[in-house]
Amino acid sequence: MYSLLTLLLLIVNTLIGPPSIVNRQVGKGRHPSVATDPAGQVHVVYGQGEVIFYTSTRDGDQFDEPLRIDSLPGLHLGASRGPQIAATDRSVVITAIDKTGNIWAYTLVRATGKWQKRIRVNDVPDIAKEGFVALAAGPDNSYTAAWLDLRGDKRNKIVGARSIDGGLTWLPNQVLYQSPDGTVCECCQLSVAIQHQHVAVMFRNFLNGARDMYLLQSNDGGLTFGKAEKVGEGTWMLKACPMDGGGLFMSADGKLSTVWRRNDKLFLARPRQPEMEIAIGKNAKIVTTSKGDYIVFQQDGQIWSTSPSQPKPTIVSAGGYPKLALMPKDKVLCLWEEEGTVHAGIIH
Repeated sequence: MYSLLTLLLLIVNTLIGPPSIVNRQVGKGRHPSVATDPAGQVHVVYGQGEVIFYTSTRDGDQFDEPLRIDSLPGLHLGASRGPQIAATDRSVVITAIDKTGNIWAYTLVRATGKWQKRIRVNDVPDIAKEGFVALAAGPDNSYTAAWLDLRGDKRNKIVGARSIDGGLTWLPNQVLYQSPDGTVCECCQLSVAIQHQHVAVMFRNFLNGARDMYLLQSNDGGLTFGKAEKVGEGTWMLKACPMDGGGLFMSADGKLSTVWRRNDKLFLARPRQPEMEIAIGKNAKIVTTSKGDYIVFQQDGQIWSTSPSQPKPTIVSAGGYPKLALMPKDKVLCLWEEEGTVHAGIIH
């Protein structure tokens, strides 16, 4: 006998078309993060309780047996919090935050196949208590991390750090942005994207009562950043944090695509271009290919997607907190969590 949810999905799919992917189970856990290395291999990290697991895939169909990386006491996990991952041709780096507010980095040296003991990224202890960190890989085996940070005045600001040796050590932390109103939005996930020397950080600000998305950009590999620029045309006056940081993607030529929520609506925008309303939902992510934009988002306990071949929102699966990775030949891999299990599939 069908469950009520299954029956509803069958009815909806009859009206709007079949699911857009084949669903694969990756492992038991929550909040996957995903990254593609220069050779096209996809790397995945997720958490289960206080345990961090890692796996990878070359085709988006078969995943390696999940590897237990560490048990991190007080691992932040849930509501877009969780371990993050990035990769180069020489290393894979995972960052994770504990509930005392410390950011830990784990590095796989790919030449040896060995994971190194965790090291702390934040140079002031116990200051990332909200549990939000973003991570991206750059050229020459470098990495950039950015997070919400309470140092100095116990108000959240955007702080970053760079590693130039594959995550084995981290340079002194750098305050990238502090709101003139005292704090940025207190509990929305950040995004970081890198191509060559171009680094972009997207975050939700808190200015004059508005909770709008902003971009910080660097053209020197993250050494310096320009002025924060608002994304989109409208504004969201809100007296609470929406806990929704949106999605950021940078194509190989350095062009940025963003997707984010205002009220209950999702918008697609590129810097200095008009915004475009795309759907009702939350927790959206985006990748841009030569064919066009692929977007996934969450609505009423279900994952939805749009793509160049299916521009109308289509149900992917029950679940939440979807993530996207661009693979070779413009293949797009989606991962999400559903009832304590990580799932994946290629979006068409």
